Amino acid sequence: MRLCFIGDSYVTGTGDETCQGWAGRLCACERQAGHDLTLYNLGVRGQTSHDIALRWQAEAQARLHGRDDGGIILSFGANDARIDAAGQPRLALQDSLHATEQILRSTRAAWPTLMIGPPPVGRPGPDQRTRVLEQAMAALCSRAGVPFLSVWAPLLGSAAWCGGIAQGDGLHPGGAGHAVLARLVHDWPAWRDLIAGAKRTSPFPLAGTGIMAT
Repeated sequence: MRLCFIGDSYVTGTGDETCQGWAGRLCACERQAGHDLTLYNLGVRGQTSHDIALRWQAEAQARLHGRDDGGIILSFGANDARIDAAGQPRLALQDSLHATEQILRSTRAAWPTLMIGPPPVGRPGPDQRTRVLEQAMAALCSRAGVPFLSVWAPLLGSAAWCGGIAQGDGLHPGGAGHAVLARLVHDWPAWRDLIAGAKRTSPFPLAGTGIMAT
C-alpha cells in the first residue's frame, strides 16, 4: 500500500530529533507489525490549506496514478489560523474551508482518504483560532463522507506534546510529542480499516520508532 501524507510542518515532523515525525513513526510501527507500506511524506513547512490545494494533486498523481493500493492522509490548517504581519489570520475561515473542500472532493473521488485535524500548541491565542477551524473542518469532512480524527483534546492534555512545544520553538513538539500523535492515529478505527487492506509481510524487528512514548 502506498500512502501519501499531505500537509504542513507537523506532517513533515518538524521538531522530532529522529526526523521521523508522527507519520514516519506510525508507518514504521505498521511495518514492524508486518504491513507492507510505502510512505510518501508530502508535508511542507509553513503552508496553508490554499497552498496545499495548489500542489497536492500533481504530487499525489506522480506517486499513486494507476494504482489501486493508494491512500491519502490529510493534515493541515494550523498555518491558516496563524497571525500575519498585519495582525490577521493568514487565511480567513471561509477561504480555509473552500480550499479544504476542493481537496476533499478530489481526493475521495480517486483514493481512500482520511483527515486529521490541526493540533493545538498550548497557548490560548493561537489555539482559539485553530480550534474554530478544526471544528469547521470536522463538519466539512462529515458532509463529504471523509473520516476525521480530532486530536485536539488528547494533545492539549499531553505533557509530551504541549510541554515539548514549550521547550522547543513554540510551535512543534519533540519526538515524544510526535509519538503521542502517532499512537492516536494508530488506534483510530478509520486508520485500522485502511491498514487492513495492506498486504502482509513477515514482521521484522525495527528499533527506534518510539511510538509508545507518552
